[in-house]
Amino acid sequence: MNMEHSWILLIAMVGHILCVYADRLLLCTPGGQFSFSDMKDNARMAKLFEAKPESETLQSIVLGSLAMFLQFFGYLALGIWMRQYSAFWANLMIVGAAMIYTFGLAHHILGCAAEWIYIKSNHNEEGWNLTNHFFGKTSAMMIGCYAGILLFSVAHFIPVVTGMTPLPAWACVFNLLPLFLVQAPFNIPGAGNIAGAVMYLGLFILFLI
Repeated sequence: MNMEHSWILLIAMVGHILCVYADRLLLCTPGGQFSFSDMKDNARMAKLFEAKPESETLQSIVLGSLAMFLQFFGYLALGIWMRQYSAFWANLMIVGAAMIYTFGLAHHILGCAAEWIYIKSNHNEEGWNLTNHFFGKTSAMMIGCYAGILLFSVAHFIPVVTGMTPLPAWACVFNLLPLFLVQAPFNIPGAGNIAGAVMYLGLFILFLI
């Protein structure tokens, strides 16, 4: 089977690999790995971020933005490719991609900014309250991003698994949602981007066959 300009999928894969590193710059600290539950306790947060340099948070903003720019072309290419088989599912994929890279980019930058505020406040109570307030008030960006991922994943999964495309039905495993769910129990930093990288590598190989 063939996909015109399938090399774009490799560009998206590289973008996801870069974003894994950007996620790790944000979530991994000398004190351990950050999780959202840590935000409930300032003592735990302070210990976690005690030795984390603020430069890593700023680097994550720059690297994550570049990475997501590269990723977007892959999602758009898949949506355009799907149009020849189903305009309905293709349009949903493109809408989902737009949601991911509008709300998702904002979510990444705002998440990094919240962490930077906390580090710059020297982990005090005021900084903790400010960080929680800032993150809570901008959490709609996170919801919009995850909604876009769900929409894209479902719109990509159904046409493949039902045989609407030339891809074999089992190729539905090369999809963000199942690849992420496999990793979910292990709490791996950057799991969503690992899923994206595997998805694009798998699809690129299939399109070469």
